[in-house]
Parts: sequence; structure tokens; C-alpha cells
Amino acid sequence: MIKMIRYIIVDILRNKVVMAYLTLLLLLTLSILNLEDNPSKGLLSMLNIILIIVPLVSLIFSTIYMYNSSEFIELLLSQPVKRRSLLLSIFSGLSISLVIAFVVGAGIPLLLLEGTSTAYAMLFAGIALTVCFVALAVLGSVITRDKAK
Repeated sequence: MIKMIRYIIVDILRNKVVMAYLTLLLLLTLSILNLEDNPSKGLLSMLNIILIIVPLVSLIFSTIYMYNSSEFIELLLSQPVKRRSLLLSIFSGLSISLVIAFVVGAGIPLLLLEGTSTAYAMLFAGIALTVCFVALAVLGSVITRDKAK
């Protein structure tokens, strides 16, 4: 299970979409927090971005990843691997890689520039949003096998 999680994390972190997501979050965080002279306005702007972009990217990327790797998943299911451990590995790999992208893109600059308790709460909320929406995407992908639906 650990091998599968490691493979999925490395595969996703090399993806151009995840790198673009990380870069977008990094640029937005740095520009918003450096342009605002009032830290509370900057944190409010970052909260709006986190509440809109993070769930959207997590849901769409996870769904597309699940559908595009369906042949690979079927190949792994033909091996003596339990379905539960395979799906947990895929979910864990997706969650961990998107959480890493979020923490590096928004979390580290947020904590370095604004080290308040609000910044920690926003970091925790972003991580929780990422995990929840990845779970919803995996659930929807497992239940619905047709890409068109």
C-alpha cells in the first residue's frame, strides 16, 4: 500500500496541472499579502481565494485523474490486491499530493508573512477542504463509471 501511495504521489506531483496550481497559489498569496498594508484585508482576500479555488481544483483534478487512470486501476485490480487498499491508496495519494501543493503554494507564504492564528486556521481549512473534495471526487468517480455523465 505504501508503494502505491508513493507512486501516485510522485506521479501527481510531476503533473503540469499540479505545478500550475502550486504556482498560481504561490503568486496569488505573495502578491495579495505584499500589496495590502492592512494584514486583515490581505487575509480576507486569501480566504476568498482559498474558499473558491481549492475546492474547485481538488474536485476537478481528482475526477479527471480517476477517469484518466481507469485502465491502470483495472490493471492493478487484476493483481492480488484488495480493492479497499487500492482505493485507499489512490485517495491517500491524491489527497497528500494536493495538500503538499496547497501547503507549499499558499501555506508557507501565509505563515511566513502573516504568522497569526488566523493564518493557521486558514491553512487548516484549506487542508480540510482539499481532503473533503478529493473524497467527493473519488466517490463520484467510483460510483459513476461513465465519463460523459
